[in-house]
Amino acid sequence: MGGSVAFWQCLDLGMFLSFMPVSICFGVGISLKMMAVNHFQAGTIKIIGQLRLPVLAIFSAVLLSRRYSAAQWQTIALISVSCLAFVLLKGQGRRTEGKPWKWTGLNQIFGWVLLNVFGGIIAERTYKGSQFPFYVSKVSEDFGHLLIGLIMLYVVVPRFQPGENILDRTMRPGGFFDSWDRRTVIVLLFLLADAWLGNMLLKEFSGVARSVAKAFSVALVYFVSLSYSKDRRRNPALSLVALLVLQSSVLFTFLR
Repeated sequence: MGGSVAFWQCLDLGMFLSFMPVSICFGVGISLKMMAVNHFQAGTIKIIGQLRLPVLAIFSAVLLSRRYSAAQWQTIALISVSCLAFVLLKGQGRRTEGKPWKWTGLNQIFGWVLLNVFGGIIAERTYKGSQFPFYVSKVSEDFGHLLIGLIMLYVVVPRFQPGENILDRTMRPGGFFDSWDRRTVIVLLFLLADAWLGNMLLKEFSGVARSVAKAFSVALVYFVSLSYSKDRRRNPALSLVALLVLQSSVLFTFLR
């Protein structure tokens, strides 16, 4: 699109360094989110992840001087209460079944939420402050993601999950591609599309608008996960709270 000039701009060291904090937040955050999949279903993670919307709104108001109406703040509060209710209902169900809280998984999800918020704030300022085309900025950010991903892959993850060490041939005989199949490729393509579309929204609108735009997937993922999860018991209260999160998120888009 931009020819050789834009190509060399993608390799600009200054742009790479300016996006490094964004890459650190998003790179570490997505790793924590993927680790949490070992403890929770995807739909549960999506619901809890909606807590980033109120946190992001608060930080946007404080750091970016954004203003929201009283009705918007009420809707954000409703989303927060709904998400907390979902988490508490999940915990109550586990106690009834005699199972402990999954604190490791919850800490990983909350860590992802906070890093996602901070990364979104920094990314919004960096994207809007960049004079380069969007794809140049995105490639610079992705170089940072690559670096952080390699550090997580070779240093961080093996420390907490030794069985995931791809250098240990006794555990991973195939190395990096040991567990790859068609599902892995499909997940990769969806994550890439999500990242590019999400950052395009971030450049044109705001982090809060991006979070609201993703809210529709909450109910969809949650209810789809009910269909393929054989060990999950359907809970009408959880389903009702999930719908409440969706409804309040959609309502936010109609308020000014």
